[in-house]
Amino acid sequence: RLRSIDAISTRQASVDEDIHNNPLVQLELNLEQIEKGGYRHFMLKEIMDQPRCLENSCRGRLYKVTEDDTTHGPNAISSKWGIRLGGLDTTVRGTDQTALDAICAADRIIICACGTSWHSGLIGEYLIEQLARINVEVEYASEFRYRNPLLTPKDVVIVISQSGETADTLEAVRIAREYGALSIGIVNTVGSTIARDTDAGIYLHAGPEIGVASTKAFTSQVMVLTLLALRLALARGTIATEYFDTLCEQLSLYPKTIERVLKLNPQVKNLSRYFRLATNFLFLGRGIHYPVALEGALKLKEISYIHAEGYPAAEMKHG
Repeated sequence: RLRSIDAISTRQASVDEDIHNNPLVQLELNLEQIEKGGYRHFMLKEIMDQPRCLENSCRGRLYKVTEDDTTHGPNAISSKWGIRLGGLDTTVRGTDQTALDAICAADRIIICACGTSWHSGLIGEYLIEQLARINVEVEYASEFRYRNPLLTPKDVVIVISQSGETADTLEAVRIAREYGALSIGIVNTVGSTIARDTDAGIYLHAGPEIGVASTKAFTSQVMVLTLLALRLALARGTIATEYFDTLCEQLSLYPKTIERVLKLNPQVKNLSRYFRLATNFLFLGRGIHYPVALEGALKLKEISYIHAEGYPAAEMKHG
């Protein structure tokens, strides 16, 4: 196999294959994004970068409504806040409806993801079912692809991936297409395979995540899923305007709130000294905090190689 690269494209050829010309894609990155910025390692930098990432995830999407705003249906005039997800304004193939309309009319949403993205998908399940009142199932993409899933054209498959290149998640997109189900991608990497292959999508805008253990991508995924749940609830009329405004107001304050939490770093260091000899950790959470417990356990295992387990708090009494 031979490959040549010039300033415009890459060219690949082999003895028994045709020649393929692949255009080069210019990444919108700057040095600040791919350097450690004075931190000891990329993971710490990315943890401290979360407030800015959440602001980017909300920028242009979460906004205060003006009197002449008519883009959010019958509730737009009476609500003080609006949510605009431009990636869902795409017209669905073979129809005259947008992706947002198709999701609102779906019989079921299936969220497929792996690892940390699966945990954020569980949070999305809680939010979408509670706010938008749409049936949601969350699947490991690595398991979903090896089953014979029951899908119909009335289902929507949402795939979540930081890189947009996760092999199992990509296969879930292919399965959705095979059954005629709408596929929505929630990814961080612009121009990734999932971003190209799905019918519509929402970018995280969290910037490159270089650390192996995902941090800022997780919180950005939760933010985007929250925006999606609220947008669906408003479109379907399943949320009171006052409650919608209250939640949007709170979302707008999250970046500053997380800044205050990150200032607790000295206290966290003291706690780590207290727990440094522990060999097992049990993370407990109930409701929407159960996926957070799972994510906390995963991070401890990934970084420290200490055994940890996430568990539903109410199940502790059952062993």
